Amino acid sequence: MPKKNAVDGIKKNDAPLNGALKFFVGGCLAEIYLLMVRKYYVNGDVNQMLSWDAAMPALIGAGAAVLLLGAVLAAVWRKDVGWRRTLAWSVTCVGAFFSVGNWLIRAVYPTAVTLLSVAVAAGTLLGVFWCLYARDCFFAMTILGTGLFASWVCRHGMSSVFWKMYVIGGAVVYLALLAGAALVGRRAERGDGTVGALRILPKGGDATVLFVSCGLSAAATVVSAFSAAAAYYAMWALGIVIFILAVFYTVKEL
Repeated sequence: MPKKNAVDGIKKNDAPLNGALKFFVGGCLAEIYLLMVRKYYVNGDVNQMLSWDAAMPALIGAGAAVLLLGAVLAAVWRKDVGWRRTLAWSVTCVGAFFSVGNWLIRAVYPTAVTLLSVAVAAGTLLGVFWCLYARDCFFAMTILGTGLFASWVCRHGMSSVFWKMYVIGGAVVYLALLAGAALVGRRAERGDGTVGALRILPKGGDATVLFVSCGLSAAATVVSAFSAAAAYYAMWALGIVIFILAVFYTVKEL
């Protein structure tokens, strides 16, 4: 019996590393697919581009079918905590990537390929943070990373007459979401780390880093909405904060 408990403890300790490895492998495979799309659909010759364009509807349909299958499996195995739930969510993510991703690539050609490449890399990194680091680190990185993206959008979109109103509207919505995130963090900190049935922070967790992240991200978004030059420096500032935070939590986890 003690030997069995020791084996179970080893498996439990390896679970975060295995989860991070799954996110990493999935992100690498997605990036390889996007590199193929860029090579043959964006930068290929005429025949390659036409072949990919003709195959896109089939890829979107196949992705939608896989997404539906994953959703059904996730609903059926929602109480399972083993490999079945992992399989269900993996199938769902694959289906969502091929259906939504290929639709975006075809609808917003060729800019969507670059955006998806960045989004996949960011999502992979956040998945690794979710598995290996504390929850407050994950939420802070998500908020700061989204603020960095918002500043980039403001820097490139505010100069366009067509996109200006959309960028301003998106910035207002993002600021409202940040206010909601700060409110949720305050409620979680006052209680046991949960809001309703959703666990936000571990019991007794400190939400200070979330409040600071929301404040920095909101300030960067507001500044970026008024000046492209200010947006450039805001992006650098958020990038430095993200790097410092990553180093801090890495040392903390050692």
